[in-house]
Amino acid sequence: MATTTALVSFDGDDELQQLSDVLAVLPRPNEVQPEGLRQLLDARIEDLKTLLDHPPKNDQSRKKLQEGKLTIAEKDYSINEVFQQEAIQLADDFNMDELLAAHLLMRGQEQSEALDRTPLQAARFLYHSRRKCILDSIRLILAYLVDDKTANDTRNLLASAAEKLVAPVNGVSFMDRCISAMVTVKLSVQQLRDKEKHAQTLRIPLDPANKEDLDLQIRMLRNQHEALAIIIYYLVKYRRVGVADFRRLIDVLKGLDRYDVFTAHYILPLFASISALCGTESPLQFEGTIQLHKEILKNYTESPWLLRYCQAAMLAWWLSEFNGLCNDPPPGNAPSKASLDYYADIHNPAKTALKDGALEFLMGLAADLGPAPRLNSAKEDLHKFLQARVPPLEDVVLLLSEFRALLMSQLELFIDGFIANMATLLQAMKTVEEEDDIMNLRTYDYELERFFLIVHYVYDGRIDAGITFWSDPESNLYGFLVWAAKNQTPFMVATFCYMLASLAQGNECAESAHKFLNDEGMLGANRNRRGESLNWAFIFKHVRVYLSELEKRKQALVPNQTYRAPPPPVEAVEPAPHLSMELDGMLRLTSQIVTDCPQAREWLKGNAEFSLLVALFDLLGLQASTQLWDSIFSTITALLTDKDEAFRDKVWHSLDPWAMGSHPPSTQMPLGASTAVAGPFSQTATDNFDLIIQAVHPAEAFVRLLARLVEPHAEVADLKDTVPFPENLGSSNRTTGMEPYVDFVLGTIFPNTTTKNLPRDLSPITDREETVSEKLSRVQYRRFRPALQLSCLQFIHVCLASFNDDLLEMAHKGITVDSGMHTSSLLTYAKLHPFGRVMEHLLTEKCLNVLFEILQLGVEDLSESIEPPISVVDTVLFAIQILDLAIVMQPTYLRVVRPFVKQEVGVRRKAITGNTFEKLEKAVNYRLDVVVDLGVFVGASRQEIVLASITLLEKFCISPEFMNGETVYGRKPHINRALAAIDQSSESKRIIFNFIHLWEYPDEFEAFPLKMPILRFLDSILASQPDSYTLAHLLLGFGYDPVGGISLSTAPGGVGSGVSLLHCILYAALETTEYANDQGQLTYVPAYTALKHACFSVLSRLWSSPLTSGDVMYVLRMNKFFLGGFSTENSIKPTTLWGTHPSRCRIEPTPEFFSEGAFAFVNFLSRRSKLFEYTALEIRQLNRQGASTSVQRCLSTLLGNTIAESGSQTDNVHILDLLDFLEFVFPGRTRQPQVQWLKDGNLLTFQEEDPSGVALFDLDKIVEFLQIRINALLKSGVVSPEQKPALEEEAEVVRAHLFCENQLRRCRHARLQCLRSWATLVRMMLEDCDIERMSKTAFILQALQAVLTKLEIFSVDDVEAAEVLSEFAHSLISHISFDTSTFGYSRGSDLANDRLYQLFRVSLRCIQSPAATPKLREDFYSIALRYLLGMAVVYEHARINKRHNIQTIRASGEKLLEVICNDAYSGEGTCKIVSLLLLEALAAVAEEEGSVYVVDALTRKNFLVVLVDSIKNIGDDLWRASSEEIPTVMKAFEAATGFLLRVAQTRSGAGQVINAGLFQALRDCQLFKADPDLGIDFPDPQKLQKYYELLLDIMRVVVACIVSRGAQNRQVIEAAKIFVRENWNLGLTIFKRNANINGKAQDAVGDVKELTKLFVLLYTLTGVLEDVSFKSLHLLA
Repeated sequence: MATTTALVSFDGDDELQQLSDVLAVLPRPNEVQPEGLRQLLDARIEDLKTLLDHPPKNDQSRKKLQEGKLTIAEKDYSINEVFQQEAIQLADDFNMDELLAAHLLMRGQEQSEALDRTPLQAARFLYHSRRKCILDSIRLILAYLVDDKTANDTRNLLASAAEKLVAPVNGVSFMDRCISAMVTVKLSVQQLRDKEKHAQTLRIPLDPANKEDLDLQIRMLRNQHEALAIIIYYLVKYRRVGVADFRRLIDVLKGLDRYDVFTAHYILPLFASISALCGTESPLQFEGTIQLHKEILKNYTESPWLLRYCQAAMLAWWLSEFNGLCNDPPPGNAPSKASLDYYADIHNPAKTALKDGALEFLMGLAADLGPAPRLNSAKEDLHKFLQARVPPLEDVVLLLSEFRALLMSQLELFIDGFIANMATLLQAMKTVEEEDDIMNLRTYDYELERFFLIVHYVYDGRIDAGITFWSDPESNLYGFLVWAAKNQTPFMVATFCYMLASLAQGNECAESAHKFLNDEGMLGANRNRRGESLNWAFIFKHVRVYLSELEKRKQALVPNQTYRAPPPPVEAVEPAPHLSMELDGMLRLTSQIVTDCPQAREWLKGNAEFSLLVALFDLLGLQASTQLWDSIFSTITALLTDKDEAFRDKVWHSLDPWAMGSHPPSTQMPLGASTAVAGPFSQTATDNFDLIIQAVHPAEAFVRLLARLVEPHAEVADLKDTVPFPENLGSSNRTTGMEPYVDFVLGTIFPNTTTKNLPRDLSPITDREETVSEKLSRVQYRRFRPALQLSCLQFIHVCLASFNDDLLEMAHKGITVDSGMHTSSLLTYAKLHPFGRVMEHLLTEKCLNVLFEILQLGVEDLSESIEPPISVVDTVLFAIQILDLAIVMQPTYLRVVRPFVKQEVGVRRKAITGNTFEKLEKAVNYRLDVVVDLGVFVGASRQEIVLASITLLEKFCISPEFMNGETVYGRKPHINRALAAIDQSSESKRIIFNFIHLWEYPDEFEAFPLKMPILRFLDSILASQPDSYTLAHLLLGFGYDPVGGISLSTAPGGVGSGVSLLHCILYAALETTEYANDQGQLTYVPAYTALKHACFSVLSRLWSSPLTSGDVMYVLRMNKFFLGGFSTENSIKPTTLWGTHPSRCRIEPTPEFFSEGAFAFVNFLSRRSKLFEYTALEIRQLNRQGASTSVQRCLSTLLGNTIAESGSQTDNVHILDLLDFLEFVFPGRTRQPQVQWLKDGNLLTFQEEDPSGVALFDLDKIVEFLQIRINALLKSGVVSPEQKPALEEEAEVVRAHLFCENQLRRCRHARLQCLRSWATLVRMMLEDCDIERMSKTAFILQALQAVLTKLEIFSVDDVEAAEVLSEFAHSLISHISFDTSTFGYSRGSDLANDRLYQLFRVSLRCIQSPAATPKLREDFYSIALRYLLGMAVVYEHARINKRHNIQTIRASGEKLLEVICNDAYSGEGTCKIVSLLLLEALAAVAEEEGSVYVVDALTRKNFLVVLVDSIKNIGDDLWRASSEEIPTVMKAFEAATGFLLRVAQTRSGAGQVINAGLFQALRDCQLFKADPDLGIDFPDPQKLQKYYELLLDIMRVVVACIVSRGAQNRQVIEAAKIFVRENWNLGLTIFKRNANINGKAQDAVGDVKELTKLFVLLYTLTGVLEDVSFKSLHLLA
């Protein structure tokens, strides 16, 4: 059954998503191809034109669906009843054609695994996602069209699409369709909410998955409603608004009965439409606008809206714009304005609108839309007073940032227009207030104050946005400021100051505001006007007045001591409330200007007539209203903006007496200087601290002040080697330092910020409807706890981050740091710095409970809105960062700082009460839900929180405190606690998909800021616990069973499901291109190489681990990982570039290459190395499995020809060509720079191994060390301050040199690792691949040719690489068959002969290299030995010309034999054995060639004497050897005797062996002194058998010497007879064992027949039997 073509199709949804994504990145240069965008627009324009419309439910479609058959994309499907019911439910939910719903449900089935939802839920999600793509595309098209920055070509392309898009359909405008869609969307939201309420009424609990699905639908619908509002706004800007559309918008607003975000959505297009209809490009003629004006006035009177204040705001906006149009009507035949009366048609309606709440509504809207302001008690009370009718927009957090910005821009236009067009109304408002204030009537409505606050909220938090007020002194805006600053009532003063503070944000605006307050910006005509203007002088005067009022109060409270009788009662009078309100505004204004304007800051600090700092502390000392304290503390904080150490100390000396309870009395003198004398300090700080914590506002501001005081000042910001206060602070009466402040913050304030003390919300009022004031109080209250917690967290963080534990580490290494520190000593630094006390508090239960609760609540807060409040984000972020810092710095605290503090003698420290933990990890073990919260945060919308969570989660997962679980029944658990917490949590699936979705999130930058942290996180965990099931395995998609172990999970998110993090990494490893191809010029980009290497690193951990190797290798094989890896591999050349444009360069050991290109090169080689490792493992596994076809296919690819399964062939790079990286030369070290002052530091102490095992310099610590050296030189006077720049330049030279040295070491190490992996892979090819013999030989000869030249070079320059190459060469030569087929008369045989002879010569030269290590020489010995032995066989069976190898040896010089002899005598292990074997082979070759060169040379070097003499020590050598070393000692002895045997086979050689002291050595040898029934004593269970083996080896040499010398040499015969007589019992024992006489069986000693024959031969040659008695012969028999 075919579906009807009239139905909307979901087949193009992928293209819709692609179109949306392309439009989103359109502003980026070179990101989008115009032709590609054009094709997407043409393909999907019809989908965009449908907007949100689709065919409704249809009875015929339902009947067809119930037939059980469905056709989609020409494919027939049979559908069951469950599918039909779900499709019908989907159709009912969305009023959609049933067949279209079935198509949607089918797509939901396909995507259910990837979306981790049921098919029905996935279908709903795809439905809303499609609508989102459509709306986003339309929104972006229109946004680019109205943006002046859009390029002309792009604008023309989009304009063409937009004209098709906005064309009317059936006479209905596109804007009207959008408005209808908004109504429909809101109705859908209401239906979902009704469904939820209905379930609650029936007490039907919603399944969590269904509840999540319901909430998600509501959120997506709300975002669609908002997107439609923005589209209408852009349509208005695109001049596609008509009067009918405007009327339709008003009709919708008229029926709204609730002020919520949906209502706010309509405000944006409404205000934009008003501006458009009254603008110069209005679609209406002026007469039409007048008629519309009269219609609006009539409707305002006759048809009031349900939200009257909203209608009032609309009218006020209209009147402002319309009056501007009337004042400047459009040119042409405009009708006379006589029909309009200003007062009747503009002024009076405007007053009515204001009376009905127009400005109050706009003020509340601006306050809701703006960024969350800092806590300000006075302003909050003032705002509640001024907003008494309009409720706050409580769900404002649901508005997205783009909508807020657009609506704020509209409010900015309103402010500009209202000031320009309604100046008469503003003047009337101010006049009425001034007159009423003079007459003390207070009957005015404070409309001007509301307007001031509108300006304040609109511009608050927008840096330099207020420059429009300051840029032109002749403008209306600047004139408004000058006018408003004069003759102000108290409320005007406060609100004007708040407004001016928001206009002074940013350096330029703050400087303009400072000049304005200095009267520098006043126009000359305005300076002499009657009346007082708000300026600095006015502010100073007001502060003095307020202080005088406080002095009066103080005098009234303190009795006069001159009266003898009781003084007359005096009533204590508090300063008038309006004075406090005015002062708060002035302090906030001062604080803002001082923060952003350095000139104002310095001017106020140096003002001789008025000391602001003294005045502020006098306000505190005279107990000003606590409602002012937050503003006072904020102003002091602002004065500390530039972090000047001297001024900071001045603040401390003023703050400490007041905080500790004793403030100097105020003076009656001008406040230019303080003459007060401090009284005795109190021992505790209870009084003023108790006043601070009476309210949240002063506590929050005080903690912020402390945090600013603790911040390191500019001079030590990098080294952080000073305490953040004067070292003598409080020394006269208490413990020196700021410990009381830390205790106050962390012991009193911070623990009391839990929801138990500060609930998340005020208790709801259920018996009546809340008033507006109560609602505002609720909104304001919600900011209290996050703000207070944030200030405390900032204080904690700066206390931890400002402590430099590297200084303690340097001292531990023996480096003197005291002489270069700003603090008097390191001990003082460690004791006084607040770090120690803060850490002590952090390890308490009450502090950690607050941190853990912040994380727990943060999970809810961040998931409730896409763009959560910045205070919530910062609170969660700081909590995570503090836990991270605490874990990092915890060892320093426990090991060094805490013992320092505890050992201080004579100091009484206040003990911290409550439960404490030994380590932070111990506390987390009791609250493992924190680990789950961190996993949930990975899915947060804020990148900072995501990255911080991953970092902290990594530390928890690799911490030993979590890995070492408690032992149960004698067995340790296999899963650590952090993993168990997540695995057993209900959020485990969510956490897994958080990582998957995070990986799939598009990276905005080339550095992959999200993918790289994920890969580092996984790699670190896998590396720390290679033999355990870890969180990394769970996230990657593995499952665990206590019996079966690790397996591929089939659950959602598991590898077996097909959608997993492992698949994401696998695809990235295959698909990521490391290089950019610029017209054939390859450039390897660091970011791409880093990503690909990190992917390979994680995969390598998995395929290398026995736990996961089999499963991962299977997954990789199924995804053709080998073919994908090698098919994209390129051979690098000297012309290849590395780095990013324009700093890319070729591979050269230069600073330019090391600065950036080295990163790409190292990552490239490391990634290639892992590809080699995988290939080698793959070949080995396939070979073991008997998959010969697959092995041959791998072999073909490695040899440069890939054979696909279809049989097609493709050329690729040859494995031998991938040795290209050896062509680049890297020296052993970089050239040392010439330094003058900083040359005596031992920088080697700062070397540390990185995870790959490379010893690197810690540059950060070295920079700190060099700074200490510079400080020490300056303090000691060795260099003058004028020379400091030269010192710093020298330090930078050292740092740059060490950076290059680090990069060089990384390059050499990466090259070495890649070489090892390449050599292993080639060996695996030769061992496990079935290669035809001649092809194998040819390949080996090619490989030898590839490495020979590098082998000789590296033997001098890079010994480690030479060791790998030498081992590889030995492996190659071991695979060569030395026979006639290889070394015959063919051309190939000549090549083989020449190539191997070349290798032999290279080996002889490399043996003599001064840099050669024993391992390297051992390989070269083995190569030479293999060559000599093999060629000896060839010469024996083939008639080919013999090479004169002894001549080659002689040409190599006697140093060659000297080196071999040294290793043969004093070498260790295998090197000694092989060197002896080589000497034996050389002696054999010499004998065959009739040369005595070798033996003579060894004799001249006295080697034979030394070697023969070493025989006697065999017993001691075996005794000293461990059981593992005994086989090596035995083999070395066998090799030594074998060499002597070879030498003894010639007459001259035998003579030289005997002359070397053979018989004397035998006489001293323990072998012949030992009891033959016991042997010699050494730790081996088979020592007797080994004893006889040693006898056999030495006896061969003895007999050979006698035989070679001949019977005629009587001297030798006599010496042999003596040897026989001395060892007669040994011979008897051997004969008895051979004959099994007296039960002396051979089981314990093995076969002694050969040894018996040697003794018989010895007895025969010496004739010793003829000299013995008959009795002896009888015994012998």
